[in-house]
Amino acid sequence: MKNVKTKILLLIFIALVISCSTQKGLIKREKIEFGTVKYYVQNDLKNDNYVETELNSDKSNKRIVIKVADSVYYSFYSDGISKLTKMDKNSVYRLFYGEIPKELDAQIAYKKLSELDSLVLSKSNKILDSLKWNNFKRWNGATAFNIEVIYYHGLTKNGKFEPY
Repeated sequence: MKNVKTKILLLIFIALVISCSTQKGLIKREKIEFGTVKYYVQNDLKNDNYVETELNSDKSNKRIVIKVADSVYYSFYSDGISKLTKMDKNSVYRLFYGEIPKELDAQIAYKKLSELDSLVLSKSNKILDSLKWNNFKRWNGATAFNIEVIYYHGLTKNGKFEPY
């Protein structure tokens, strides 16, 4: 009987260790007027589901992901910040610094920072400071998002909405 209990406890312990060794770790959770905000740290980004873009093409295999009410994702990389929304699955918003040009180019679209953007981005600096990730891009000085349209043939039927 003791041997069976030991095996069961060992099996539970192994399952716990395996489940805790994922590459994404929750570091903070809070409720705001827009919903629940979850802050994650992701390490070892070289997996099958990870899409390499110009923002994350550097050799840093880590990022911060901020998830707002399962509908908005903010991703922080060492050389940029991007946003993805459930409503606009085919658009990626890249943080733009400086003033929006008066004469807008027809090929480039901008979207000013919303109240949610300002709230989430302002709290991100504290997270970066607590992790001592000084080489990551900060949002200070940003005025808008540059909208980049991504063309694809759609998500699979059971596809998950996840950060880029």
